[in-house]
Amino acid sequence: MRIRLNAHLKNEKGSGTTVFMVGMVLAALFLAIIFFDFSTIFVNKRVTQTGADAAALAAAKSSTISMREELKEETQEELDELGERWEDFLEAANAPGEPPAEGETPPPAPTTDELLRAFIEMVERQKGKNMPGSIERWLLNHSVSVEAEEAMKFFFSDAEVSDMSCKAVRDNLDEAREEAEKFAEKNDNDRVIDFQFIPDQFRMYVETDRKGKYTTVSDEGVPAISSESSARIGEPAGFDISCS
Repeated sequence: MRIRLNAHLKNEKGSGTTVFMVGMVLAALFLAIIFFDFSTIFVNKRVTQTGADAAALAAAKSSTISMREELKEETQEELDELGERWEDFLEAANAPGEPPAEGETPPPAPTTDELLRAFIEMVERQKGKNMPGSIERWLLNHSVSVEAEEAMKFFFSDAEVSDMSCKAVRDNLDEAREEAEKFAEKNDNDRVIDFQFIPDQFRMYVETDRKGKYTTVSDEGVPAISSESSARIGEPAGFDISCS
């Protein structure tokens, strides 16, 4: 009886060790699964932030391109109108006047440079600004390039440039949102859940989200991970754009 009892006790000790080892393995597996789910949340957050950043930058870039095209067109219209005024001024100055009285010598015709100076002084008085040298040269030779920002400063006030810029951005909001959605999806985000133009900061704001795949809980039981970002629209040099 004593030998059998000792054998039984040894078997019980071995069974206890086995149960303990199995428990440790199961606990390790459970912790590994929980760690995997926490890692999934972390990865989803990083992915959504990358997607939100990309979406905001894409929206701001689209808005910048649209704004610059609009400002370029408006400036070119002003420049063309100035060129037409110069041509009319030249034509009027070179038109034949009253013939001189008999015995009088007609005054010498003004040179093109003299006429140009008179025209520039007239325009500068009207605008209260000095005409940039590139525009002066362009009046004589339309193949000369004119700096866009320099021309805008001459033709428009800061308030006028702000008004044109803000209108161009608002007119482009649908296209900007399409760009934001495209880049959000391209960066593995599910959707854009909020998209706004922030007028007083001249920025585009985007919020995106993404659903994760989990092991310990139902995917539907965990809300989508969301991130937000904003990007400033590129202003023309020398201007501080703010929309009301």
